[in-house]
Amino acid sequence: MKARTWMMQYGVAMLLSCAFALILGHVPLFLETAVGKLTASDLVQFLGYSCAMALAWIGARQLAADLPEDLKWLSPYRALILPVTTLVAVILAYGVLLLVGGPFLTKSAKGIYNWMFIVGIVAAVAWLIVTWVRTCAPLVAATDPRRLKKAA
Repeated sequence: MKARTWMMQYGVAMLLSCAFALILGHVPLFLETAVGKLTASDLVQFLGYSCAMALAWIGARQLAADLPEDLKWLSPYRALILPVTTLVAVILAYGVLLLVGGPFLTKSAKGIYNWMFIVGIVAAVAWLIVTWVRTCAPLVAATDPRRLKKAA
């Protein structure tokens, strides 16, 4: 029950963060207010989306550490929760960081920025694959015969 409570808290907080970022990002006051090339709209969207991503990652870490009873079927895959969440966060972070950094990037800086995220995504995918091979696949293989015996 405790795990379900914090999962609900993180989920609602993430939805509220994204909703307020989306709504405030389209309010004329935020669209028209700028400091140099950076608009208040971009800044509020950056803050909202990055908070939602941080909450998702923290929630995934807690889910991996404290799996609820009704999600015990997920137990062999528990080690994949954090690598998958990290991969999604790195992919989403590309666009979120562009909200505040994009106006200031030159063409060569944008190339470096792109390559940094390519390396980050490949590293997250490698972590995911290594976790599957070293941790999850043996657990799944060990639980599979039990499921077949129950079905028979």
